[in-house]
Amino acid sequence: MREERRAMLGWLAGVVMFCVIMLSMYPTIHGNQGFAKLLNAYPEPLKKLFNLSDYTTASGYLRTEFFSFMAPLLIALFAILWGSDLIAGEEERRTIDALLANPISRRRVVAEKWLALLTGTAILTAVLELMLGLVGPLFKLHIGWTPLTAVVLGLGLLALAFGTLALAVGAATGARGTARGITTAVAVATYLLSTLAQIVTWLQPVRPLSLWYHALGTDPISTGFHPMHLVVVALSIAAFLAAALWLFDRRDLAT
Repeated sequence: MREERRAMLGWLAGVVMFCVIMLSMYPTIHGNQGFAKLLNAYPEPLKKLFNLSDYTTASGYLRTEFFSFMAPLLIALFAILWGSDLIAGEEERRTIDALLANPISRRRVVAEKWLALLTGTAILTAVLELMLGLVGPLFKLHIGWTPLTAVVLGLGLLALAFGTLALAVGAATGARGTARGITTAVAVATYLLSTLAQIVTWLQPVRPLSLWYHALGTDPISTGFHPMHLVVVALSIAAFLAAALWLFDRRDLAT
């Protein structure tokens, strides 16, 4: 965390700016019935594909502009970049040897680096929730803390899952680019599966394979917490972390 403190400040500034810009647009949309009629005129498949909701309500605006794509993309990008750098980045910079020369186990190194990833992701998601919950009312956007916490928790777990997967791939390969490429491909695939399954009938049975569906596809901002879906994401995180611990502990770094 100390090594990445400047980067962390940059990410925090980015989240704050994103929230301020998007919130500042809401007063011009709030209560605009003409805009609501325009959205209602869109074809139903199009609304499902892009998660278009009634912009004139706080929950609809947040669902569409924040949590359908942009906010998860921002936090997940942070987690993937950090996760891929924790082990593979040190190997590429050739600093991992000096670290492992200390009387500590490889598993401890991976575990403590993952805790840094968890901390960074938690900080970003907490700032996102505080901005929406405390600053949102200044822009006429009012929403309860319970639905806001439900959707932000799902977003944070989703980002942590992708970050942990990037850590595991980096621990297995020692290649930061490979870790980022594979994890990004998985993130895009899970997003497309969750989204397209709403309009493509034959994809619906396999939609539960998407982490994006379990984290955000249940519309937590309207329906609240879904513990079983969140458990699926949490178990995926645990599996990715276990893989990272096992793979890095058994890999020959000399090769």
